[in-house]
Amino acid sequence: MRVSQRAKISSFVLVSLLMTIAGYQLIQSYVEEKTNIEIQQQQEHMFAVLVSRDDLLAGEIIDAGSLVKRSYPMSLVQDSWLRPEDAPMIIGLSTTRYIEKGEPLTADALLPFDDYGFSKRIQSGNYAVTSMISKQQLHNGLIQVGDKVTLVSRNSVSESQQAVLVNIEVVALDNFDHSSQLDMSATHYLPSTITFELTPSQAIIFETMRQQSFAVWLQHPDSPYADIKVNEPIAIHRLKSVEASQHATY
Repeated sequence: MRVSQRAKISSFVLVSLLMTIAGYQLIQSYVEEKTNIEIQQQQEHMFAVLVSRDDLLAGEIIDAGSLVKRSYPMSLVQDSWLRPEDAPMIIGLSTTRYIEKGEPLTADALLPFDDYGFSKRIQSGNYAVTSMISKQQLHNGLIQVGDKVTLVSRNSVSESQQAVLVNIEVVALDNFDHSSQLDMSATHYLPSTITFELTPSQAIIFETMRQQSFAVWLQHPDSPYADIKVNEPIAIHRLKSVEASQHATY
């Protein structure tokens, strides 16, 4: 009798143990399946885009080594970001601006490579004229590419020679034609040359100005500046006698 009860108890314990193991395995399988589904769902919501492998300066040519694929959540992806399938179409294009490492590439940051380079930035009929520049004329490095300035001759010049040139655009500092290029250069770097975009008449006047001495006045970007006239100095003559005064013309 006792043996029968022990057998029953042993059987009950064994069955309970088997059911516990089976239940644990079912729960484990459910958790794993649920986890795999969540991971799969997350992966489905990630979207691959093209980003820059390294920092790119304005005017650099895109090649296969410039590109890398990176995945972002669908909610963060913008319509303008280029996809991996766009890579063959953008290889050989050049950048229009500075692009940071890891920045998603967009169509507006790229354009066909232009063999004419810097000269295409100058408006038709204008000239790019370069001059040596001092620390004072640079405003200690505050002048940047794209700024508008007023150029003033330091020498006494008559009004007809137009000693003042207004609304002159800075198109380059040394060999940098984009402000972001200077941002990446060495700290405390000051350019030694400056390039202005000038009309033919302005270029002729500036040739005289740069051979002598000129000041650079930095303009506000949103304010129009009218031409400044340099008035002729007034000469005062003192007459020594009455006879001389009678012949004087007023």
